[in-house]
Amino acid sequence: MLKRHTYLLIIIGWCTLCTMGKTQDIHYSQFFMHLPGQSPANTGSYAGEHRLTANYRSQWQTVPVPYLSLSLFYDSKFKIRSKQDFIGVGIGLDYDKAGDSKLSLTALNTSFNYGLNINRHHQFRFGISPSVGQRRLSEELLKWDNQWDGEKYNNGLSPKESFENSGAFFFDLGAGISYQISKSNRTYLGIGASINHLLEPDQTFYTQQQNKVGLPMRHVYHATLSIGIAGFVDLIAYGQYQEQDVYEETAASGMFKFYLDKNPGIRLNLILGAGIRLEDAFYPMAGFQYKNWTAIASYDINTSAFKTATNQRGGLEISLQYLFKNVDPVGLYKKCPLY
Repeated sequence: MLKRHTYLLIIIGWCTLCTMGKTQDIHYSQFFMHLPGQSPANTGSYAGEHRLTANYRSQWQTVPVPYLSLSLFYDSKFKIRSKQDFIGVGIGLDYDKAGDSKLSLTALNTSFNYGLNINRHHQFRFGISPSVGQRRLSEELLKWDNQWDGEKYNNGLSPKESFENSGAFFFDLGAGISYQISKSNRTYLGIGASINHLLEPDQTFYTQQQNKVGLPMRHVYHATLSIGIAGFVDLIAYGQYQEQDVYEETAASGMFKFYLDKNPGIRLNLILGAGIRLEDAFYPMAGFQYKNWTAIASYDINTSAFKTATNQRGGLEISLQYLFKNVDPVGLYKKCPLY
């Protein structure tokens, strides 16, 4: 069994070392709540039968052109092999809009994951994520140097620039693996890696082959650590490093989860924490869990050179999640024998 565990760790390490690569994809400060952006190996990995997650981010309201990101993801799982393993399936929608041209991304994501329970303490998961997407822009909103008449900008002048298409469709594919060792449902360690944009889909708005602009592969390495440090509080830490072409991003978050009510059917927990993106932003977080609901809000405080333009105000982010859990039927018991 030890040898088997060693092989699994070697596989994860190999994927981590053999992948290099730009952080221009849609991303959230609460990266641990945006499942498609991290890894398809997350699909179906939760306590319950169905899960629905929504993400909202409004960024840089103090600059002339704010950025907006929205995501919705649903996943479920099916138990197999005497209910020890499972197959996770998911479908989601990402939407992102940014810049003067209203450059937008709309992506329909699907994901499939196989969860292997080696034993009650060790789990290995592998997932893939086929998707389709479209990028669009509003060409008429752009301003060009040819529209400068010598004194001012004149939108009546021809920009002498044109795009052959204002939208581009593409097919994409990603894959990911993860490994988790658990002491209990409150104390566990998980690590994983994923590769996105394996096909490097074309993103250009031109049709000529020589103008092809492929979306570089994005590599994500992530870890989660949860420790039950007392009967009423957990310490949870998340870390993520991703790289895409010449760009990279390192983010980490930590939070305390306080158990306010453990009564069955109630579940009331308070979440307090903070996170950081190196050389970019710091963000406090607060949230709660009530019954099957989880809600977390965070706010970015810019620490990069861009803080002068934003007055250090980055953006509000909200994540909302609901777990659907089946209730085991109550057995029929007889208080006295029948004669």
